[in-house]
Amino acid sequence: RRVRRSRRAVRWPPVSELLDAKLALRREMRAMRRALPDAADRSRRIWELVRAMPEVADAGVVMAFASIHGEPDTAPFIDWCRAQGKTVVLPEDEPPPDPSGVDVVIVPGTAFTADGHRLGQGGGWYDRFLVRLAPDTLTIGVGFAPQLVDEVPTEEHDVRLGAVVTDAGVIRPEPAPRTR
Repeated sequence: RRVRRSRRAVRWPPVSELLDAKLALRREMRAMRRALPDAADRSRRIWELVRAMPEVADAGVVMAFASIHGEPDTAPFIDWCRAQGKTVVLPEDEPPPDPSGVDVVIVPGTAFTADGHRLGQGGGWYDRFLVRLAPDTLTIGVGFAPQLVDEVPTEEHDVRLGAVVTDAGVIRPEPAPRTR
C-alpha cells in the first residue's frame, strides 16, 4: 500500500543550496582572514576583551582551541589562563574535555552574527559538544571584526553562542536555549 504525502508540507531549501551557501561564506571569510594585514594586533585586542569578561576572570576551567592560520592567535590567551591558575582544556585532548567540567568555552568560527550564530569549519564537533554543556557555561565565539556578518546559513542543530568577541567589541545576544 502506498502512503500519500500531503502537498501542503513545508518546503525547506534544498540541502545542496544550504551547503553551497555555507561553503561560499567559508571561502569568503577564510580569504578575508588571510588577507588581514593587522591580524596580530586584532588578536591582542580580542584577548584583552575576553580576559576582561567577569565569567572568564572567575573561571576555573577554560576550554580554548589551538588556532590555525587566519584565526585569532590563542597561544597568548592560553598562557594567560595558565598563569592565572586556570585549567585549560582543548578539543583535541585525550580524553576529550568533559562538558560538565568546563566553565567557559572559547569557540572558533569562520563567521558570526550579533545574535550568536556561528559558521564553523563544517565538522559539527562544537555543535555536538556545546549542546551538552551546563546551562550556566558561557560560550564565547572569537573572530575578527570583518567576520561579524548579518546572517549565516543555519540548520536546526546549530547552537547559538552566549557572546561574540571581535577586535571591535563584545556582543552579548539574548540568551538562547542549547537544546535542538
